[in-house]
Amino acid sequence: MKIVRMKKDDLDKIMAIEKISFLIPWERSFFEYDLRRKQGYCYVAKENEEVLGYTDAWHVADEVHLANIAVAPSYRHTGIGSKMLAKIIEDAKKISCHKIYLEVRLSNSIAQKFYEKFGFRAIYTRVKYYPDGEDAIVYEKRL
Repeated sequence: MKIVRMKKDDLDKIMAIEKISFLIPWERSFFEYDLRRKQGYCYVAKENEEVLGYTDAWHVADEVHLANIAVAPSYRHTGIGSKMLAKIIEDAKKISCHKIYLEVRLSNSIAQKFYEKFGFRAIYTRVKYYPDGEDAIVYEKRL
């Protein structure tokens, strides 16, 4: 398994994982936009040409915002998500960022535990953050 820069050719496979993974999946155009952004850090985890997971983050000022991370259901709990998150943390340090932020659904205790394992801590709640009205917990990791 290798982690490489996301390409437009990966988007069909990414969208299939996105639709399975999230209650309200991102639009394809969101990924297309981030692929063009100079500040975008978009990666895929691949085995041969199969996309096993992906991550999408943005560099803003001296921070990184982790916007999206997912692993295909059949590859969850194999360490792929951890390796992708470690890559984002490594990149943030290389560009002298001081913090990484992300949002997690209040109901997603599995993701909350995952991020806490990496030293992220809950700092506040964004009320009705998601389109369906669910709150988001904002997590921060200081580097």
